[in-house]
Amino acid sequence: MIEHRNGILIAVALMVGVPAITLLATLHQMFGTGGDGPIRASAVQAPPAPAPAAKPAPQAPAAASPASPAAAAPAAATPAGAATPAAAAPVPGRSAQDFSASRPAWEGYLQGADPALGKQLAANGKPAAGVQACVACHGQAGITPTGGIFPNLAGLTPEYIAKQLADFRQGTRKQALMNTVAQGLSEQEIGQLAAYYGSLAGPPLHVGETGGEAARKLDQIGDGARALPACANCHGLRGLGEGPLLPRLAGQSKEYFADQINAFRNGSRQNDDVGVMRAFAQRLTDSEVEALGQYYAGPR
Repeated sequence: MIEHRNGILIAVALMVGVPAITLLATLHQMFGTGGDGPIRASAVQAPPAPAPAAKPAPQAPAAASPASPAAAAPAAATPAGAATPAAAAPVPGRSAQDFSASRPAWEGYLQGADPALGKQLAANGKPAAGVQACVACHGQAGITPTGGIFPNLAGLTPEYIAKQLADFRQGTRKQALMNTVAQGLSEQEIGQLAAYYGSLAGPPLHVGETGGEAARKLDQIGDGARALPACANCHGLRGLGEGPLLPRLAGQSKEYFADQINAFRNGSRQNDDVGVMRAFAQRLTDSEVEALGQYYAGPR
């Protein structure tokens, strides 16, 4: 009976004592000499005061020389006990600018660009820099009169034209004539030309009247079995354009369309975003390229 009573007392002591000890240890950690909790004001020690600077020993005054005017000027005295300012150390960590989206340089070319100056440049060129008039290849109103591999610029956005000229200028898009032209233009002139051509209406639309069912399906539906998304996903239904950097295909000649698809195919054009057009072009058959070119160009 006594042993049973002693066992109960021991069990009760453990039940009460262990939590009490844990609570005391926690309070000691929070309010004692360490831990992550509140810190007692009395535990915070003030930093030691800087030691006073030693006074320089007195020196005999030097005779001022007319040849050295600096010797006559009194030196700036540092107050006794003043600490010498130390260079500010860089603060580690990130700043708000680390999370700012980078913007392409060509966006700045369009700031304040004057379309009227772009029209003059398109008509006259820049002979001193070897830049011929744009109208020679792209027509008086940005519509190529003879078709061929020269694109219509009217109907494209200023952003798209500025980006392409910047790519030609930097060599990330290669075409011998356009590389020479773009490298002879200043950034401001690129913006002016882009603003001018971006203000012009595109050619008359006859999209979908030719090219057949295969082209219509690729434009509107695509081909999931070959991982070919619908062309309309990026270029708008019937190629009318979708966003500032996804160009209008409607109204471009079938020769220009085929020339650019083949350039994406063989890798001679590589300024598409993450290789999307290169992958797309490689999955098309020759007959599909021809059909799509006719579909977007329409009848002459």
